[in-house]
Amino acid sequence: MKVLLAGELTAGGLTSSLAHGMTGVENVVSVDLYGESSASIDDRSLAARARRYSARRNVGKRLVELVAKYEPDWLLLVKGRGLSNAVSQVRRSGTKVACYYPDNPFWTAGDPGALERLARCDLAILWSHRIAQRFQAVGGRSAVVPFGYDERWYPPAEPDADRDGIVFLGTWSPRRERYLAALDGLGLTVCGSGWNNAASIPNTVATYEGAAGALLARSAIGINLLHPQCAGAHNMRTREIVAAGAMQLCDPGHDGTPLLANVDCEWFASPQDLRTRALRLLHQRDERIDVARRAQAKTLSDTYSQRAATIVAQLEAA
Repeated sequence: MKVLLAGELTAGGLTSSLAHGMTGVENVVSVDLYGESSASIDDRSLAARARRYSARRNVGKRLVELVAKYEPDWLLLVKGRGLSNAVSQVRRSGTKVACYYPDNPFWTAGDPGALERLARCDLAILWSHRIAQRFQAVGGRSAVVPFGYDERWYPPAEPDADRDGIVFLGTWSPRRERYLAALDGLGLTVCGSGWNNAASIPNTVATYEGAAGALLARSAIGINLLHPQCAGAHNMRTREIVAAGAMQLCDPGHDGTPLLANVDCEWFASPQDLRTRALRLLHQRDERIDVARRAQAKTLSDTYSQRAATIVAQLEAA
């Protein structure tokens, strides 16, 4: 079986982690659909925006050409926004198509063509059993592969290391700013894109891959503020925080995570609640370490090397 993995090879992105996880798998080829524009995702200049627009406008044609070049048995597409017509064209050529979709396809505001695109595929690979069941109820064919962590960038670190401070890694949003502002004076470090929009958080730059993992590996607490479209579901950061050995403070949610509130992590209900919990945990070192260790024991094997092998096995069985 020959597999063509296609997506956007941005720094720290899911496609990059899957490509690494599949490096030892025979007959898997990884390609970046967007070329050099993927490397400039945080560049807001007019020239960079023009390059990204051009790359996205021609991405369907590029995908079809790559399939014709490599002649894979399976095209494994990551997200594939705007590629519904290309998916149909690829399938007509005789190549099967699977799409690993890392968001919620029912949240139409973010990607209005997601459900149609997944329905056109031979297999939709989703991270949530809840979403997979809902997708199957409307006639889709799906498999489930939960999120993981990239062990290159978030190598497992001991929770009992000499740690201090709080880290949040992620893109700015008004809600995230409102919550994180409550941690003023508690040694908070924020890294991500868009924080120049923030009035109450110092301007930061985006940090990816090993640098992001190193920040979490030095921190006592990792904050996971989920986007509204997650709707009670978790994300890639859930396991990345845990692998790096930080204790996780997060929004409530069971979907997509094996972590339990007040067992392997803590949930916060408001900005003030977040501050109260963070202040307590910074001082109660033993409790914080116990929680982090329990979480790490549950998710240590959830690497993207393991996830990649699972995906290949699912394609072989489909």
